Amino acid sequence: MAKIRVRARAVDMLGRQQIAGIPTAIHELFKNAHDAYAKHVEVDYFRGDSAFVLRDDGFGMTREEFEGKWLTIGTESKINANDLPIPKFLGEGVERRPVLGEKGIGRLAIATIGPQVLVLTRAIREDGLHDLVVSFIHWGLFEIPGIDVDQIEIPVGTLLGGQLPDSKFVEGLVCRVRENVEGLPASVTSELKNTLISQLATFNINPAAVEDSLGFPSLRGDGHGTHFYGSSD
Repeated sequence: MAKIRVRARAVDMLGRQQIAGIPTAIHELFKNAHDAYAKHVEVDYFRGDSAFVLRDDGFGMTREEFEGKWLTIGTESKINANDLPIPKFLGEGVERRPVLGEKGIGRLAIATIGPQVLVLTRAIREDGLHDLVVSFIHWGLFEIPGIDVDQIEIPVGTLLGGQLPDSKFVEGLVCRVRENVEGLPASVTSELKNTLISQLATFNINPAAVEDSLGFPSLRGDGHGTHFYGSSD
């Protein structure tokens, strides 16, 4: 019996290639923050470092939600979302927000802004604040012809609540992606692998060192929400 196989490039075609440009990508990410009941969203661009940072103070994601929804294309998470009760952990007096991110491509919009992104998300739920979930993605892997989506690995780690990843933690995630690139089949040329590895070597974002200077919203202490640290190189 045959099975349908999904090429990695399908993710690129569903995401980056459906976004008209950077303004549209930022708009999609703002819609996601709105759906997470964020009160504040901040965008910073550091031209000298070619770094893009988007931070919100929404209700964030647990590790299970990040892996099972954010990293899963075509989930049912927003079906009938407008009919669900407002989460009690948001507190009293919170008005219902109509769901804006209906297409499910907001999570892929960040690829339009830059090929490499560090995702930090910390959830607040009825049982309180959760640990910080950290992941690193090189979207260039999804542009490679001839490989299936299940051949790409996305490293995910956690830190105790209130902590932020330092350069050593981030390097550990980047190293795992580099090992994934090196282990791709021989059909992927050495030239392409070397290009990806060279790009990975340039990613040196350190949230623990820069978040204090960025100010609110923060994931330190009792902060919650989702932050994206992207590199446009």
